[in-house]
Amino acid sequence: MSLHRSHWPLAVSWPLAVSWLLAVACAGASHNEAAETAPSQPPKPDATEPVVSVPMQARADLTAADGSHIDGHATFFQEPDGVLVQLEVQHAPPGNKGVHVHTHGDCSDLRHESMGPHLAPRLEQHALPSEGAERHLGDLGNISVGVDGTGSLEVKVPSATLGADTSTSFLGRALVVHSGADTGSSAQPAGNSGAPLACGIIRERGG
Repeated sequence: MSLHRSHWPLAVSWPLAVSWLLAVACAGASHNEAAETAPSQPPKPDATEPVVSVPMQARADLTAADGSHIDGHATFFQEPDGVLVQLEVQHAPPGNKGVHVHTHGDCSDLRHESMGPHLAPRLEQHALPSEGAERHLGDLGNISVGVDGTGSLEVKVPSATLGADTSTSFLGRALVVHSGADTGSSAQPAGNSGAPLACGIIRERGG
């Protein structure tokens, strides 16, 4: 009888131990399932990747063509939807003068058009901004010069940029003021605005 009593607690505790082991096993399985179904975290960006910045301003200082005394400069401002151009001239002949951004940043031989054609990355036809039609990206319209030889022009060019190495960038190109008025789309391919009066290379401001 005493032997039976000594094993009685062990007989009672064995089912409790089995229940405890089953509970631990279930908890472990639930933890593993949660770990497998947890969403993966996106990879962190590489801090060593270069950041490409776009200059916020650029400037072109005009150099007069042979026989001309025009002086002036243009400032270019990068905006979210394009480039704002502000041009000022002095000592220029009165009247309307065509203004264009040309493809090449080369003002060394204006007579033989070292600056190349108007900037036209999508091969559009020539037009004035006031005509409301698609036009060369470099078609800036006319600057009106008064009898005192001064004039100013402000024009917004949608889709243009100041970024480097892009087909739509003004940076590194030539700004040209012509001797005559740009007559727009009626005079293809360049507006019949006459010989170059002055030219300046568009450079990052401060560069």
